[in-house]
Amino acid sequence: MRARTKPTVAFVATGGATRGIAHLGVLRACEELGVAPDIFVGTSTGALVAATYGQGMPLDLLLDGYRLPWKRRHQGPKFHLSTFIGAPPARDWLDPGYLLSGIFSLDGFERYLREVLPENDFTRVNKRILITAVDIDRSERVVFGRGHDDKTPISRAVAAACAVPLLFRPYPIEGRFLIDGEIARTLSADLAIEAGADIVIISNVYRPKQPPAPERSLARRGPVEVFHQTLNILLSEKERRGVDLYARSNPRTTLIDVAPELGTFSYLNRFAARSLLMRGYRAGLRGIAEAKERGIFDGSNPHGTGVVN
Repeated sequence: MRARTKPTVAFVATGGATRGIAHLGVLRACEELGVAPDIFVGTSTGALVAATYGQGMPLDLLLDGYRLPWKRRHQGPKFHLSTFIGAPPARDWLDPGYLLSGIFSLDGFERYLREVLPENDFTRVNKRILITAVDIDRSERVVFGRGHDDKTPISRAVAAACAVPLLFRPYPIEGRFLIDGEIARTLSADLAIEAGADIVIISNVYRPKQPPAPERSLARRGPVEVFHQTLNILLSEKERRGVDLYARSNPRTTLIDVAPELGTFSYLNRFAARSLLMRGYRAGLRGIAEAKERGIFDGSNPHGTGVVN
């Protein structure tokens, strides 16, 4: 009788700024159900999750980084707004066009990551970590990690992946200027499949809000609500089409699509950390538990099962 082999599991996370705290909830569900990803793929907030949790930093330590100072329990990394926002270095003042290409610099954030990451070298990390950004001049995806560009320090790759256009200046690496990887692809699940994943857990924080019929329309709640919903629809549709494409072109790979209902939580509201965590946790628990009940994680199905929602 042929022995069952343990499937290779990948965790692929979207961005989402502070809403990306929900990714930690999905990972908490993975831990409770005994599922340990071997590969981590992400951009923007997903890149930060990959670079930290993918190196074994505990979930509570990471979540603590979003808590208010008087509620912190650990002396770990701090992911406050001030961590990401910095003044331009002196060299930028000599290039007015570049200075005006974004409001803030990511140099301070990169220096902070350099200090707090357990390892800053892709080749020295046990798990496979893959981070994506976009070259703004060549209009192409750039991939960092083993098997791709593994010479760039992890801290610099994450900074490039977090360079949301207009908010941050494009991040320079080796003569190229890079921006948030979600500009090209909401997901890069193809990288996980290429890396050998049999099961890909997708954590998507862009599920559009669907208020019950009696509720007042989002159109009557002001421009911020309309903007959030529009962005969610746009990015969620990109994600859905990507998942469908990956499922059709890779029938031997199982995709578990976890999309927690995050309502209209702001992309910058870290005060909602607990709510975001719990919503991610509950959605992850449902999706991954269902997959376990179907025997997807026991290595008995070498042909994949398509998409599990």
